Amino acid sequence: MSSSSSVTGRSGAEWWIVKSTAAVLLLLMLSPILMVIFISFTDGNTLQFPPPDYSLRWYREVWGMLAGQDAGLTRLGESIVASVEIAALTSIVTIVTGVPASYVLTRYRFSGKAVTEELIGFPVIFPAVVLGIALLVLFSGIGIDLGVFQIVTAHSIIGLPFLMRNCMAAMRGIDRSLEEAAQTLGASPLRMFREVVLPLAAGGIASGAILVFILSFNEFTLSYFLYTVDIFPLPIWLFQQANTSFSPAVFAISALMVVINVGAVLILDTLASARMFSKR
Repeated sequence: MSSSSSVTGRSGAEWWIVKSTAAVLLLLMLSPILMVIFISFTDGNTLQFPPPDYSLRWYREVWGMLAGQDAGLTRLGESIVASVEIAALTSIVTIVTGVPASYVLTRYRFSGKAVTEELIGFPVIFPAVVLGIALLVLFSGIGIDLGVFQIVTAHSIIGLPFLMRNCMAAMRGIDRSLEEAAQTLGASPLRMFREVVLPLAAGGIASGAILVFILSFNEFTLSYFLYTVDIFPLPIWLFQQANTSFSPAVFAISALMVVINVGAVLILDTLASARMFSKR
C-alpha cells in the first residue's frame, strides 16, 4: 500500500513539474506578443512598459492613417492591400502547382520519388536571406520587371512545402477504391480527379492554402530583398516605421495583425478538426 502511494505521489509530482515547466516556457514565448498588445493600448507617446494609462488613442491613429487623414502615412492602406494581394496570389500559385504534384507523389511510383519528397521541405530549412539574395540576382539578371510576381514567386517557394504536406496527408486518407470505382464507371482520369479526389481532399487543400496565406502575409525577409516602390508589403512598412518614428501606432497595427493571424489559425484548426471528424 505504501509503495503504491509513493509511486502515485511521485508520478503526481512529476506531472506537476512537467505542467509547470510547460507553463513557464509558454509564458516566455508569448510574453513579447503580450507586451506588444499591452503597449498598443498606451495613452502616452513613448513605449513605456507598463503604460502610464490605457486608451484607444493609437488605434484611432491607425484608423486615421487608413482613412487618409495623415498625408504622410497614407501608404499604410496601400501596403495592406499589397500584402493581401501577394498572399492571395501566393495561395493560388501553390494550389495550382502543389495539388497536382501532391496527387502524383501519393498515387504513382517512379524513380527518385523518395528523394523528391525529401526535397519538398528543402526551402523551409534553406536560409531565407540567401534565398532572397539569389532571387534578387536572378530577377535582376533576367531584366524583366515582374512586378508583384517577384515576391509571389519567392513566397510560393517557401509556401509550397506547407501546402503539399497538407494535401498529401489528405490524399493519403482517401480510399483508392473510390477512384477505381469512378474509372470503372467510365470517368476519365481528369474527371475522376476533379469530381472525386478534389472534393474529398478539399479540407486539406483549404487548410494548406490558409497556412500559406498566413506565412506570405507575414513574410519579411524575402519581401525585403524584392520589394519595389510600387510593391510595398505591410511588413516592410512596419520595419521602416519602426526605424524612423517607432510610434506606438506600430504596436497597434502589430496587435491587429496578431488578432487576424489568430483568427486564421482558428479557422485552420476548425478545418483540420472537420477533416478528422469526416474520416471517422
